Amino acid sequence: MRQDKDKKKKDKPAVALMLCFCIMALVSFFAVKANIDKVRSGMDENNAADVVKEKSVDESSSIVDSADNSGNDESNSSGSTGEGSDSEYTAPLSGEIIMKYSMDMPIYWKTLDQYMTHGGIDIAAPAGSTVKACASGTVTRTGEDDRFGIIVEVNHGNGITAVYGNLSADDLVETGDVVQQGDTIGKVGQSSMFEFDSEPHLHFEMKKDGSAVDPGSYIDFR
Repeated sequence: MRQDKDKKKKDKPAVALMLCFCIMALVSFFAVKANIDKVRSGMDENNAADVVKEKSVDESSSIVDSADNSGNDESNSSGSTGEGSDSEYTAPLSGEIIMKYSMDMPIYWKTLDQYMTHGGIDIAAPAGSTVKACASGTVTRTGEDDRFGIIVEVNHGNGITAVYGNLSADDLVETGDVVQQGDTIGKVGQSSMFEFDSEPHLHFEMKKDGSAVDPGSYIDFR
């Protein structure tokens, strides 16, 4: 019995020590867990802050891009010029338009006594009136045309070609000549077989990439 009592006395310190170790282990565990939670919380806050920063940067970039694009649009809009601006093409001579451009609806031709489409305009002017280049370009053809008599064809660039018809044989430019806007290319005559009965005039056509277009869309004939 005495041995049992002695054994119990010896076991009490061991149990107390074991309890102390357990308590210390628990305290350490909760301390470490608290530190881990704190670190995780800090990391989450930093990540959230980074997301906010990135979002702010993205939004700022979008705003700048939008402003730049808007500025470019305004710049392009203000800097663009229409095909029919006065500085690009000018009337080859002054006079009343006696036959309009009409490719959608046939109109009456006095000489032929029939209705046909008309791929240009006829500008009344006395015989011998000076005909000028409506823009700078290169003369690609000079000679006789079965319909519009003596003609001069000039390539004005950007796909635009002009035909100056019903001319006289006097003071004609030659094929291959380079002309500037306003240079004389010929004089009004009476050489057109299709418009012989009309009053003296210039038959004037413009073509875009080979297709007839209304000269009034490019030139102000007022």
